[in-house]
Amino acid sequence: MEREEKLYTTSADYVYDELLHRILTRQIKPGERLAEVDVAVSLGVSRTPVREALRRLASQGLLEIAPNIGARLVSPTRKDVEDAFAVRGALESIAVKLAIENIDATDLDELEDAIKREERALQREDFEEYLEVNEDFHRIIAQLSGNRVLEDFIKNCIARVSIYTVFCKSSINEVARMSLVEHKKIFDSIKEKDIARAERAMEEHMINTLNSLLSCGEKTV
Repeated sequence: MEREEKLYTTSADYVYDELLHRILTRQIKPGERLAEVDVAVSLGVSRTPVREALRRLASQGLLEIAPNIGARLVSPTRKDVEDAFAVRGALESIAVKLAIENIDATDLDELEDAIKREERALQREDFEEYLEVNEDFHRIIAQLSGNRVLEDFIKNCIARVSIYTVFCKSSINEVARMSLVEHKKIFDSIKEKDIARAERAMEEHMINTLNSLLSCGEKTV
């Protein structure tokens, strides 16, 4: 499937998006080094936007940058995955509670639309699109919390967790379909403004996703 063409405000945005695409499509492997000059040549840009994009990816936990070594795609351990989900689970439980207190009909429509887009991405078996809309669902809830600090922390956790999904050696189809079912449960709880049920649904979603990722990627993480 051809990628949709995008308009970029800066060269750094273009480099970031292209590198993220290569990571998500497994063109870049865990532990692989990304040399600034090589990336610049391959993308037809100077080293400055490459450096900025690499730093952005590093801030999201996707790359490691070390002096005299440069940037490498992370190669997470099992504990890295467990730690990330422990933090994300706690933060998202808080977010869903606050979201219920703030949500209105328009917000519900936006959440429901994210679920519909997730379903379509699964039907097309579009991995990149699936990851994007899957994350959108959680980002919307984080935004609805009304707490900007909480929202920023959750977005960072989402970026870290996404890379673990990429490292699954087996197909993520089963993980994705389970996630969709659980998103619907979370949505129904939010729609009914049932805070206790929503918190349980979010907690179960985090635990099940973690266990699925550890299972499908046990040779990797």
